[in-house]
Amino acid sequence: MKKPIALVVLALLALLMAGCALGGQPAPFEGASVTGATLDEQAAGERMMFGVTVAQAGDPIGIDYRGSVSAGSLRAQLLDAADQTVWQEAASTGAFQFNTTLHPEPGQYLLGVAWDGPVQAQYNLTWKPHAIEAPTITPLALVPGVGMLAVALGFVAYALARRLGGRYLLGGALAWLLTVALKFAWAIPLNPPLARALEAALPPWLATPAFCVYVGALTGVFEVGITYLILWRRHEERAPWQSALAFGIGFGAVEAALLALSPLVSVLIALLSPNLLPPEAVAGLGPLNNVLYGLAPVWERFFVVWVHILANVLIFYALAMRRPRWFWLAFAYKTAIDTIAAAGQTLGLGGLGEIWTLEAAVAVFGIAGWLGTRWLSKRYPVPEANPCPVES
Repeated sequence: MKKPIALVVLALLALLMAGCALGGQPAPFEGASVTGATLDEQAAGERMMFGVTVAQAGDPIGIDYRGSVSAGSLRAQLLDAADQTVWQEAASTGAFQFNTTLHPEPGQYLLGVAWDGPVQAQYNLTWKPHAIEAPTITPLALVPGVGMLAVALGFVAYALARRLGGRYLLGGALAWLLTVALKFAWAIPLNPPLARALEAALPPWLATPAFCVYVGALTGVFEVGITYLILWRRHEERAPWQSALAFGIGFGAVEAALLALSPLVSVLIALLSPNLLPPEAVAGLGPLNNVLYGLAPVWERFFVVWVHILANVLIFYALAMRRPRWFWLAFAYKTAIDTIAAAGQTLGLGGLGEIWTLEAAVAVFGIAGWLGTRWLSKRYPVPEANPCPVES
């Protein structure tokens, strides 16, 4: 069974790598924007932030202006070369959102905001040389956040219902927080220069896979290696199967829950107060209106929790049996799946087909996690009737 699974994973990885040739170049940036700007002024003033050139008669200027005013009044305005107002929209106390397309005469213009007295406000202002579509978000966009949170709660509910052990459930969650924090503390300053070094030293066809394997190995080092050291130091080789399983569930469930928060909060803001987000941010959530996009992270979290469970019970098993090869299996297992995840991120795979190709690979690892966990549950050593107390 192992050989077919390996061939499937390699084929999926090859498809992911091929995606870089299909993605093309990103569209050039047009126009300009300011996001999340704040004002707390006591006297009249203005901020004319953008220069706008209209080359030919009829050329459009798309403007999107949104935010909220706590006190006073704030207006967006377009001024011509003689400082004459060509267009303006004023917003008073409360939330506001304006979207328009102008067709001024050829010439040079300034776009910004102005206020005539004391004002407190937060605003986003964007212009582009074409109409700006005002994106909308539907409740379907809540599927990723709600779904991932449901996955986390479902696994936790199972652990509590089976009385696997709240202390180990919490311990797994804390271990994830610690090991991932350490991994990011390493990766944030060191990954960019390392990626540049690999690009300079290796041909492109080798530099990208090498970097992806390195990123995957970081997961092995931190999430598996440091977890092993913590459990070894605490003499957890005497932990029963239920505790090992609870630890793995806590490790995976906390990740699913925390990853759910960002899309959940963003979508709720977009649904309830879209004026607080720039149009680019709302548009970025637009694909989630398609349930096939929205279900992908839910699918992924379900299978990744099984990956975390198997990796962690392998660590407990390695300690209980005093056989390091089970630790190295957990190390290779997590390194492999995060290598594939790194390939997806590095290559910028965002198409629906590309995303679900990646999710198919994740499912292979998740099914292996479920099967491996079942296999270990039948072979995990039964603790002695009166074991020595676990050291704290």
